Amino acid sequence: MMAEENKSFLKENWSMLVWILAAVFASGGIYAEFSSLKMELQTVHERLDKKILVIDNLEQRIYVLEKNVEYERGYKEAKKEKG
Repeated sequence: MMAEENKSFLKENWSMLVWILAAVFASGGIYAEFSSLKMELQTVHERLDKKILVIDNLEQRIYVLEKNVEYERGYKEAKKEKG
């Protein structure tokens, strides 16, 4: 008797079951897409962190070079004024 009730339930509500299965597969696809985007975002952040370090190092080198150039300019001007 229980088996007959289950069969009649499936016959009457098959479209609902199809929608449930479609929702399960769609949610799995959405989850996979978000996981993929998360991995891609982590990769972009890692690359960006490396580029920020390179830029910071280059800025420090430029600062030292500019400081040396200004020192030399001041030294040459002072020497010119005295000489």
